[in-house]
Amino acid sequence: MAFASFYMILFLLLMMIGSVVFARYAQERQENDVIRLYRLAALDRRRNETRAVIRALQEVDDHAETLRILNQALKTDLVRIQKLDPGRADIEQEIRQASAAPSAESKSEKPTGDARSAKSDKRTSLSHERDVQRVRQQIVEAMAIIRRLYEANQVKAEQLESTARHLGTLSVVVAVNSAMHMAELALGASQWGKVPGLLRMAEGYLANGPIQGREKAEKLEQIRKLRESLEQARNVAGMRFAAE
Repeated sequence: MAFASFYMILFLLLMMIGSVVFARYAQERQENDVIRLYRLAALDRRRNETRAVIRALQEVDDHAETLRILNQALKTDLVRIQKLDPGRADIEQEIRQASAAPSAESKSEKPTGDARSAKSDKRTSLSHERDVQRVRQQIVEAMAIIRRLYEANQVKAEQLESTARHLGTLSVVVAVNSAMHMAELALGASQWGKVPGLLRMAEGYLANGPIQGREKAEKLEQIRKLRESLEQARNVAGMRFAAE
């Protein structure tokens, strides 16, 4: 009888210990699942942000080194997502796309001189202020991504410096070219009141910005010609009004 009671107590004790161990295991697994889902959500959010940055830059720029670094950052996050959630069918294709980082144009295809400058001016001449703000904000985000990679020892100091210089110049180029382009559109639509402010905005970015030398002189000359066109349009309109 005593032995039976002893075994019963031992059995109950083991059951209690097993229940505690199982409950602890279930709790740890639940906590790990929560952590995994949190990390997945954070990586998915960062993936979407990086993709948006890449798309925005590709609208206005073809700097291969910057795009290569951003695509590498995207690929790293995609690989982490795949490890945390192997069942995601869309990730493998995205990894392949990110791996195909943009390369510099071949010499036979690469425009030179005025042709390259004209192509760049066209791509960086946006028609709406909201688009200018969107692209310039994405340029800031691109710099933040590259700085994060540098702090994680995934980008060298010289790469950080060169891309920072390029992106800083690109932001000003977008602002200047877009202001002049919007001034041209306003002039063509006889919205003359908008033109002076847009031209002053372009001059402000040129005054202390990174655009120097021949390029700066050419843009200042374009602004001068736009002012002349504005005065001519106003004079013609005034003569027509007087004739009526």
